[in-house]
Amino acid sequence: MPTVERRRMIGVALGPRDTAAALAALAVVARVADIAELRLDLMQELDLPRLLADRPCPVVVTCRPLREGGRYQGTEEDRVALLREAIRLGVEYVDVELDTVDQIGERGATRVIVSSHDYERMPPDFAGRWRELRAAGGDVVKLVGTAREARETVPVLQTLAEADVPTIAIAMGEAGLPTRILALEYDACLLTYCALETGGAVAPGQLSVGDLRDVYQAERIGPKMAVYGLLGPHVETERAREYNWGFRAIDADAIAVPLVVPPDGDAAETVAAFRALDIQGYHLHPPHQEAVGQALDDLDPSACRAGKVNAVYARGDRLVGAWVETPAEQFALWTGREAPFAMTS
Repeated sequence: MPTVERRRMIGVALGPRDTAAALAALAVVARVADIAELRLDLMQELDLPRLLADRPCPVVVTCRPLREGGRYQGTEEDRVALLREAIRLGVEYVDVELDTVDQIGERGATRVIVSSHDYERMPPDFAGRWRELRAAGGDVVKLVGTAREARETVPVLQTLAEADVPTIAIAMGEAGLPTRILALEYDACLLTYCALETGGAVAPGQLSVGDLRDVYQAERIGPKMAVYGLLGPHVETERAREYNWGFRAIDADAIAVPLVVPPDGDAAETVAAFRALDIQGYHLHPPHQEAVGQALDDLDPSACRAGKVNAVYARGDRLVGAWVETPAEQFALWTGREAPFAMTS
């Protein structure tokens, strides 16, 4: 199979128990996504030549060590040998940690993803760390951290917007979900990772490929979309689905994504941070409806009467806070159109 040249791919990360399960999963991935990641460190038994022979879709081979959040229990020598074998077998990509790149040797036609992962926090200087990885001489840069609230995802998306080489940039955790969805807006994005099914995530915050396609309308995501944030303490999948299907029904180039802000988080600072990405509006859940006003440019009379804000929309380059009674009113504020169906979430 030739080396993949595409960008903005949907990838499914697999952690099967053995070769037979992996082969079955690859057959499914070939029908629902563009590329599969095989996490060898999660497998109890594997036959790599059998796995990669006549594979039905492109593959990323990963064997994550314990030091970067993986589960590989063998020696470093044996782990590197698995990556080298994958290259010898002609796999499309291998994911190699920054401190291992110089041990890989000849790459053949395989592309090397130089990666770094932090399961505790976001890198303090995300762009600086990306540049460090880029300098390592791989074909793709992969940088992953863990977000505690939505505003920590802004540097991830800014890095994707500015990257000049294929990049995988992810914030893990529930609060990192925007990076897994909005990555598909950017031409530098090589891929975004999903789980094959709900409950099958191999990393915190992975949504299922079904939800990426259905709830977030992955095939419609592209550059210069209008982005709306559903700002609250947790992800509300059904509300996101309703708005995104509404956008599709009226052919609006728009997407609604969850922006997780903990109950004790600062919604005003979150809205201020996302100005760098030109978010076009917000739906605000309690307990963030009162504090957010200080981050806005204007207040609609409805917000003044209510004494709080649950809807934000753009008026030119200004953000206006309002109070709405129904999701349909929110939809109309954002799009200038009536909701195409009854909205109940």
